[in-house]
Amino acid sequence: MRYLIFFSLVVYWDSTAQGNCKLQSQKDSIKVYTCPVKESKYKAIKVEFLLNATYTQTVAMLLDIDNLHRWQYKTVSANLLKKISDNEIIYHTEVQTPSVTNNRDFVIDLSIHQNPNSKELEIKAISKPNYIPVKKKVVRVPFSEAIWHVKSVAPGKLSVVYEIKIDFGGEVPAWVVNMVAPLAPAETFKAMRAEIGKYKNSKIGFIVD
Repeated sequence: MRYLIFFSLVVYWDSTAQGNCKLQSQKDSIKVYTCPVKESKYKAIKVEFLLNATYTQTVAMLLDIDNLHRWQYKTVSANLLKKISDNEIIYHTEVQTPSVTNNRDFVIDLSIHQNPNSKELEIKAISKPNYIPVKKKVVRVPFSEAIWHVKSVAPGKLSVVYEIKIDFGGEVPAWVVNMVAPLAPAETFKAMRAEIGKYKNSKIGFIVD
C-alpha cells in the first residue's frame, strides 16, 4: 500500500484529455478520481475539494518549499534550486518509497498565475528531469505534469481542482500504482487543510484576494 506515496506531490495535465474519469474515493469531502490516459500505463489523478483559505494563503503555502514535508505525504526533503521570478521557482524534492525499491525524486518548475478579472489561480508544476544530476540510489521521476485550478466560492473558502499525469520510472508495477493511487491525495490534502491556517498572515505581492 505504500506505493501510494508517489501521488502526494504537487505537480500539469490537460483535463480535456482525461475521459471516463471514475470516482475512487470520497473521504473528508475530498473526491479522488482516476482517469485513463491514452498511450500511458498509468492513470491520471483528479482531485476535488474545498479549502478554508484565501488565495494568498494557498500561494504562500505552495512557495514555502522548506515546509513541504509538513503536508506532502512521505516527503523526505525539499529544496529551492532557483527563483526565476516572484511567481515561478524551481525546486527539488525526494519522497520515501518502500524498502524494496529506491526513493523517487523530482525537479519541479512551479509557476503561479492569477486571472486579473476573476482572481482565479492556475498553478502548474512541470517536471524538469535533467535539470540536475541524478543522486545515487534514487530514481528520478522522468515525467510529471500537474495543474491546480483554484477559485473562490465564498469569503475565505476556495474550490480546488487538482490534476496530475505522471510516469514514475523504475520498475513499479503499473497495476499496483493504479490500485493504490487514489489514497495518497486524500492524505496530502487533508494535511494541507490542517496546515494552511499557519499562513493566515502571509503577504504575497502578486496575489489579490
